[in-house]
Amino acid sequence: MTSLMPRRKVLLGLAASTLSACANTSTLLKPAPTPSEADPFAKFRMDANAGADEWAYHLNPSQNITNRTMLAISAGGEDGAFGAGALTGWSATGQRPEFDLVTGISSGALIAPFAFLGSNYDDEITRIFTTHDGSDIMQLRPMQAVFNGSLYDTAPLAALIAHFMPDRFLDQVAARHASGGRLFVMTSELDSARAFVWNMGAIAQARQYDLFRLIIRASTALPGLFSPVKLRYSSNGVTYKETHIDGGVHMQFLAIPSFALTSSDPKFSGGRLFVLINNTLNPAPVTTSSSALAVSQQALSTMIRASALASVQTTQLFSSKNNIDLFITSVDPAAGIVYDPSERFASAYMNALYEHGYERAIDMELWTFH
Repeated sequence: MTSLMPRRKVLLGLAASTLSACANTSTLLKPAPTPSEADPFAKFRMDANAGADEWAYHLNPSQNITNRTMLAISAGGEDGAFGAGALTGWSATGQRPEFDLVTGISSGALIAPFAFLGSNYDDEITRIFTTHDGSDIMQLRPMQAVFNGSLYDTAPLAALIAHFMPDRFLDQVAARHASGGRLFVMTSELDSARAFVWNMGAIAQARQYDLFRLIIRASTALPGLFSPVKLRYSSNGVTYKETHIDGGVHMQFLAIPSFALTSSDPKFSGGRLFVLINNTLNPAPVTTSSSALAVSQQALSTMIRASALASVQTTQLFSSKNNIDLFITSVDPAAGIVYDPSERFASAYMNALYEHGYERAIDMELWTFH
């Protein structure tokens, strides 16, 4: 493996400073219903803090829980290239299992449908992260940021998602769902400050193809940088709107439902859980300049990593108490892959991360058992 300089990953500090601009986008329609009101999307989603009954509705009740194999793919922006390489290299070893349940947030949401369908779709995630760059994902529009809530227009990303997730691909997701597999993606809804977990297989099965692709785009919408995604729907003669962004605002990965952390539920015991973190949990020290932008970038990066690390520790504790075999991987800080925050989604950077993940998998050094 090539030895490179120390690396760091961070969302631009400007994302934090412009988050309020996203939240203040003009509301021309009635806000989304409160939890006590009817939710027309209830058959497709649940609140991230949903209880056992709602999770039971969305999970496959006939699934053999003691042998269930689960994959949780984290947020990470362009660092998703690490996850793409890791999954592809894992396939090459012949040891990658078929997953009964896959979750994804942000860039993890972009990878999750392909991981859900199996190794036959490795070429697609490889192409997404190694043959495309920032110009295929976003268009800069700095003069419109104040009024539109983002620095970049992600129409190119929408086209990319449509290309790699055509209707026939979503039909395969629907078939996998019908056979018992489950695919969940998380988004953050700005108006209510709530996180939602979307049952993507159910959406595909209902042939709601455009909604499926919108949710993927929403989950990858880095706050302040990428355009928020607006969902509109009608209920009892009233039209509602919701504005959704990156699910990573609420958590970095979804492995254990929050209700299960405080109650005993056999649906979440046994089996194997693989957590793929598109980031470094314990980065090498870096020298931060005293500029406001540099400080805000480093602070945001620290918060993101702290959130991921806390979730890892909680998942470890839960798994040990519930007989779950837990495996975790993340970017090795010793890889030293250089990240330049001024050049988002740079091809050279993503290719280096892809190779890092691929080589770790091939060398059988990807997963750490906990």
